Amino acid sequence: MASGIAIDEACKKVFMEFNTGSKIYRCITFRVSTNNKMVICEEDTFMIKKDSEICQKEDTKNALKAISKLLVEGDAASNASPRWVLFNFEFTTDDGRDTDKSIFIKWCPESAKVKARMVFTTSTKGLVDDLKISATAIQADCIEEIQEILPKLQNGQLK
Repeated sequence: MASGIAIDEACKKVFMEFNTGSKIYRCITFRVSTNNKMVICEEDTFMIKKDSEICQKEDTKNALKAISKLLVEGDAASNASPRWVLFNFEFTTDDGRDTDKSIFIKWCPESAKVKARMVFTTSTKGLVDDLKISATAIQADCIEEIQEILPKLQNGQLK
């Protein structure tokens, strides 16, 4: 817990499904509840499952486009909401190796209200500690910063 905000048990369950066992998710998303009292899982549209029917590198690109679109479209209140996004990228490195890496994206758009930004920032450590997230962390204030992650991974610029 950080800044008086608890982590919902559902977050732990979804994180386990993302990180171990079935690994059914390409992308999972958390946010602060509207009453600012708990970190909760985002609605299902922000939880992107892996598509086993297509190439996983293509699935990564499709999921990255989908989450980028979700973060910037919709109503103004939704677009201005900070979120934590865990994304599993599958890619080919410059030297031709197929690999994957999970990235922890701290999405805090500039359009977010000051209180939302403060609660988000002070709750990040509690979420990371509670779920034991060890993925590389990226701070993103605009969608271009999220879209730059895959090329940086492929070029070895992001460890």
